[in-house]
Amino acid sequence: DVGQNFLAVVDYAHTPDSLQALYDAFPNRRKICVLGNTGGGRDTWKRPAMGKIADEACAEVFLTNEDPYDEDPKQIVDAMAAGMARTPQIIMDRREAIRAALRAARAGDAVLISGKGTDPFIMGAHGTKEPWSDASVVREELEKLVRL
Repeated sequence: DVGQNFLAVVDYAHTPDSLQALYDAFPNRRKICVLGNTGGGRDTWKRPAMGKIADEACAEVFLTNEDPYDEDPKQIVDAMAAGMARTPQIIMDRREAIRAALRAARAGDAVLISGKGTDPFIMGAHGTKEPWSDASVVREELEKLVRL
């Protein structure tokens, strides 16, 4: 919290049940959701399910990259989008997706960023590891936003 008039929450929420629980925790708030929580090379079954849950619970959905490993990140995001009735906003750069979600928030909203939680890296192709912190990125982007 840097003085903004909405909530910003970072959560791991990597299963359909945990994602639903995250959204259910904020029943009286308009939800702006960053969904990037279906890593590459595994759990392909849950991708459309995660998209469907976000589509039904969130006013706006931003799909983004998480841990693609050796899989094409766009294919992962497209599989999440396949579960949605609405067309989501797809922003592959995770920081940009978080920034866009924070900018879309209005007073009283909940911006819910799922997929990384406290994971310290984004895992990429051939074992690459990009240092990462959703919480740090949210704080940095909120600080920029409240200065506007």
